[in-house]
Amino acid sequence: MNRVDTIRLALPSKGHLSQGSLELLQAAGYRVRRASERHYEASITGHPRFHVVFMRPGDIVVQVQEGRCQLGMTGLDVYAEHDDGAGRTVVVAPDLGYGGCRLVVAVPESWVDIDHLLDLVDLTAEFKAAGRTLRVSTKYPNLVRSHFRRWGIYYYEIVASDGALELHPSLGIADLIVDLTSSGTTLKEHRLREIEAGTVLESAACLVGHRASLDALVREGEANPLARLLDALDGVRSAEGWSHLEVVGHLRDPGRSAAEVAECVRRGGGQHVCHGEVWGEGGRPGWRVTALVPAQEVAALRRPLLALGATRIVALPPQSLFDTDEPSTYDRLKETLAGS
Repeated sequence: MNRVDTIRLALPSKGHLSQGSLELLQAAGYRVRRASERHYEASITGHPRFHVVFMRPGDIVVQVQEGRCQLGMTGLDVYAEHDDGAGRTVVVAPDLGYGGCRLVVAVPESWVDIDHLLDLVDLTAEFKAAGRTLRVSTKYPNLVRSHFRRWGIYYYEIVASDGALELHPSLGIADLIVDLTSSGTTLKEHRLREIEAGTVLESAACLVGHRASLDALVREGEANPLARLLDALDGVRSAEGWSHLEVVGHLRDPGRSAAEVAECVRRGGGQHVCHGEVWGEGGRPGWRVTALVPAQEVAALRRPLLALGATRIVALPPQSLFDTDEPSTYDRLKETLAGS
């Protein structure tokens, strides 16, 4: 397998997926240097083998399939819609922690008898008997056809559209829509509602790769740039929502006091709690407790810890977090490639 000298990483050119990708990469130590938003190529500081290109999310899938780009960050919904199923691509990381949404079937609120996707089977039959065809507006025709087929729904017409779909039922463009939602607020504002079994796909930003190129990179050994990138992303993702807590104090019985503080931290959601004796200025005995604590719980620990004799409490956000119990994205990828 030939060495991949330049690793092209395709990123969305605009929108929340673009911003989320850039922020995640920067947090992982991969700062993208782009001259301006009008430039569609960029470099990554300190990682010369990576070359960044910006394009539309759907185009990212195509270019990764063709091997022109070795890696791409896009929406899982976009990948699932545009992947050709030929096995040329691999979903390296299905959820990068941003861009979360669902692709759902939404019907007008006035359709009081339609509560489940199976109700559309009878509805399409009624439409057909009346000489009509149920019209479904969506940007995801492939995913809709696949989902409907699994539920035995065959008599309908896809109305393809790249614009806002919420108005289509009220304007008579379509009878119902299949579109992305996160909170459901926009659907409610347009008098639409989801139905049971109508979730076509749970989606988020994902990392996809060209299978043959990834295999070539893996063959370079454990120090290859792909492994470094995936480990860096793992570290950032694992650290999200945690604070590294350090508590110190000076008391007569440092062993007992440290144990009490450690138990208090555990009750507050702390993990990987460690404690022991320390000596301060002048050799004064004391104790020190460290732990990982959910960031939202740090303030609640302040008063209990001070009551136990803590003299200083420090909580810092970890930049990266690696745990032997957490599976590595890179190791999972190697298993996937080895089994293909």
